[in-house]
Amino acid sequence: MLTEGILESFEVAIDPQVILSVHGYGAARKPSPAIVEMASSSAAEAKGLVRPRAIYREFPVARLDAESVTLQNGIQFSIGRKISELWEGCRAVGIALYTLGPELEERVSALTDAERQIGALSLDIAGTIALGLVGLQVQQMVCQQLGEQGEEAGPWLNPGYLDWPLTDQRLIFDILPAESIGVRLNDSCMMIPRKSVTVCAGIGIEGSAAGFNRCRHCGVAKCQFRRVTVSSGSDGI
Repeated sequence: MLTEGILESFEVAIDPQVILSVHGYGAARKPSPAIVEMASSSAAEAKGLVRPRAIYREFPVARLDAESVTLQNGIQFSIGRKISELWEGCRAVGIALYTLGPELEERVSALTDAERQIGALSLDIAGTIALGLVGLQVQQMVCQQLGEQGEEAGPWLNPGYLDWPLTDQRLIFDILPAESIGVRLNDSCMMIPRKSVTVCAGIGIEGSAAGFNRCRHCGVAKCQFRRVTVSSGSDGI
């Protein structure tokens, strides 16, 4: 069952062209052969360094109001009005935590210390892309199972998004066995390893979340990974 145990089987195929795009290269700005080679090398190196693991749990909902959702175990998330509307009618909150492990970021730090900043940046970008691919696969597995039960999941969101305070990460780590996949939370509510993500969704919502684009509501306008439009029903991470 997807809701039990640890997930470890993920396909992480990083496209060097995506790395170049994040670097700012495209039709109007062509990369040099050396930069193209660096992107390809970073994609290959990242694939060898990542150790994707994930856990997922569902927690029944006791009450959803205009500003918060309260689980049957007594945990209350201050999700804010917009997320409450997106999760209207949910019977549970699904929570996933996934990570790439520490090896990639250790390599990024080593490159930085060796003053190979461009290579470090390229490898870090490759890691972020890999993390997104893992997150998408987690979502797809959950949604496939829900679909077989005739249910849908709301948009996948997390503390720090919109009005949801980042400090609610502590509540997630209180109820999710993060240590089972080697992830911990520091005093600033940042996860270690850094290439780790929590996401939550309202399970059994009344409407459809297809086509939801979290970038349209995010206040970080200059994010290099910002998505202005979506081409499918999957929102991604």
